[in-house]
Amino acid sequence: MATDWQSPENLEFLSPEEMRTRLLEAQEFSNRVNTLSELSLKIDAAQSREEIVAILKEDLKRLLQGEAAFLCLLSQNRTHYIVHALSPLMDAIELDHKHFAVDVGMPGWAIENNAAITVDIGSAPSFHPFLEGKLKDLGIASLVIVPVRTTEDIIGVLVFGSSKSSAYGDPDLWLAQLLSLQVAISLRHTGMMEKAQKRLAQIGLVNQIAGKLTTSLDVDELLTAASEAIQRHFNYFDVTIFIVDKEAKEMVLVAHAGNYIDFLPHGYRQKIGQGIVGWVAEHGQPVLANDVTLDPRYMSYQYHNTNSELALPILINNEVVGVLNVEDTKLHAFDETDVLVLETLCDQIGSAMRNAKLFEEIKKSNQRLLELDRLKTDFVGIVSHDFRTPLSTIMLAAKSLLRKEETLKPERLREYLNIIIDQASKLSKLAEDTLSIAKIEAGQLNYQFKIVNVESIIQEAVSMVKISSRHQFRYQVDVNCSYVRGDQNKLRQVLQNLISNAVKYSPAGGTIEVIVGPHDQPDEVLFSVSDQGLGIPKEYMGKLFQKYTRVETGEATKIKGTGLGLWICREIIKAHGGRIWVESEVGNGSVFKFSVKRGN
Repeated sequence: MATDWQSPENLEFLSPEEMRTRLLEAQEFSNRVNTLSELSLKIDAAQSREEIVAILKEDLKRLLQGEAAFLCLLSQNRTHYIVHALSPLMDAIELDHKHFAVDVGMPGWAIENNAAITVDIGSAPSFHPFLEGKLKDLGIASLVIVPVRTTEDIIGVLVFGSSKSSAYGDPDLWLAQLLSLQVAISLRHTGMMEKAQKRLAQIGLVNQIAGKLTTSLDVDELLTAASEAIQRHFNYFDVTIFIVDKEAKEMVLVAHAGNYIDFLPHGYRQKIGQGIVGWVAEHGQPVLANDVTLDPRYMSYQYHNTNSELALPILINNEVVGVLNVEDTKLHAFDETDVLVLETLCDQIGSAMRNAKLFEEIKKSNQRLLELDRLKTDFVGIVSHDFRTPLSTIMLAAKSLLRKEETLKPERLREYLNIIIDQASKLSKLAEDTLSIAKIEAGQLNYQFKIVNVESIIQEAVSMVKISSRHQFRYQVDVNCSYVRGDQNKLRQVLQNLISNAVKYSPAGGTIEVIVGPHDQPDEVLFSVSDQGLGIPKEYMGKLFQKYTRVETGEATKIKGTGLGLWICREIIKAHGGRIWVESEVGNGSVFKFSVKRGN
C-alpha cells in the first residue's frame, strides 16, 4: 500500500499509535526487502527464461500486493512485445504469450519512454482495449510499471496491477525497480547461455545431418532424409524442400516432414514467384517472416495456421535449384541463429545434390560407354560379316568362271559378272561408309560445295542400289528446285543410304518414292524419301540418328545393318546447313526428309 514516509526529525511529533503504525510499516518493508533478496538469489541461479518466469510466478505475490502481474519482453526485431503471465488473473484473461506492437498500451508507453510509472488505469497515458481494457473489466484500478533494462538496453517491462485505487507508492516503485534490474541481468545472462547452447547444439546437429547427407547419392532419398532430420532435431513445426523446375517455371515439393504433410503431398507444384517460397526461388535470397500476416508475399492456406515462416534458397554454383521452407504456429518463432544454421545446412544440401547429380551423370555416362562398347563390338561383327559375305560371293563367282570359262554360255557368264558387280558395289558402299565414319569423327571429312543437279544425284544414287522386282521406284523433282548447293558425292551418299534403307525395311515390296520440292524456308529445298515398309516404333524416333542405333523389334531384327548409315546422313546434312528427320507409323511405312540450300 502507499505510505507517506516522513523525515526522522518529525517522528517526535507522532502519537504512540502513529509510531506503532510506522514501525509496522518499516518492519513490513524490511520483510519485503528480504523477500526481494531471496527472490533475487533464486533468479540469479536460474538457467533459462522459463525458469525465471516460474520463480516470479511463485514468489512475486510476497513482494508486491495486487491481483495482476505480468512480464513483457521485446521480440528479437523489437517490433513487438510478448506477454508472460505471472498471476492467475492473467492466465484467466488469456493474455499469456500474446504479442502486441511496441507502441500499444502502457507496456509500450514504458518501453518507448524508458520510464517507470505508477498510475490509475483510468488515467493511463496509453490505454488499449485488448490490454488495459481487459484489466479494467476485471476490476484492476491501478498499475505500477517499471522498465526491465540492463546498463546497455531496455528489454521489456514488469507490470503489477491492483483492484485498489492509488495502491502503489514510492516503496513499491523502488522494490519493483530493484526486481526488474535483477530480472534484466538474469535474462541477459540466461539469454546468452541459451544462445550459446543452442548454437553448439545446432552446430552438432548440422554436422550430424551433413554426415547423413554425404552417405546418400540418391537426390530424392537425401532430400527426404534432410527434411526429416531438420524437423526432428530442431523441433520445427513443419519442414518442406522444393526443387526448381525452370522449364515449367514451377517448384516441385520433393521432401516433407511435419504437420502439414497431409495437405501438401509429394509432387505438389507451386509457381515461381508465388508466395514466400516462390519469391525466394525467384530472387535467391532468404526470407524471415516472424509474423506472416505482415508479409504481403505470404500465401495462406485455409487449413494452415502458420504464423512464422523462414525460407532459404538451395544453391549450386550460385544458381537456385531448390528452397528449404520452415513454418511454425508461433509468432516470432525464428531468429538470426536459425537463419545462419539453416543457411549452412542449405549449403550442405546443395553440395550433396551436386554430388548426387554428378554421380548420376557419371553413372549414365558409364552405362552409355558400356552400351557404346557393346554396340562397337556388334558393329565390328556386323561389318566383318558384311565384308565377308560379298567377298565370299565374289570369290565363288570368280572361281566358277575360272572352272567353266570354256563351257559357259554368254547368259550364264553375264549372270556371274552381274553377281560380282553387285557384291563389289556393296563392298564399295560399306567401305565408303566406314571411311566416312573415321573422317567425321576426326573432323577430316572434306566437302566440295558447288551447284549440283538434283535429278543427276537421284539417278546416280538409284544406280548404286539393287532394287528388287517386288519394289517400284519413282521420283519427282519440282522444276523450281532442280539445283542445290552442295557436295555431289556426299548428297548422293545420303540419298543412296536412304533409298537402300527403304528397300531393306520394305521386305514385302511396295513403292519407294523420292520427291524434291520447296521447303518452308525460301532458301531451302526439301528432299523426301518414302516407303511402304515396316515403319518405326515411337520409342526409336528420338534416337534413330544416333550412332549404332538400329530398330530391334519385330521383323526389323532380321534385317542386318551397322546402325551408322543414318548418323552419317545426319552429319553430312548438318555440314550442308540443313537438317534431317523422319515421319513414320508402325505398319504404314516411313518418310525421311532433309533440307539443303537452293542452288540459285
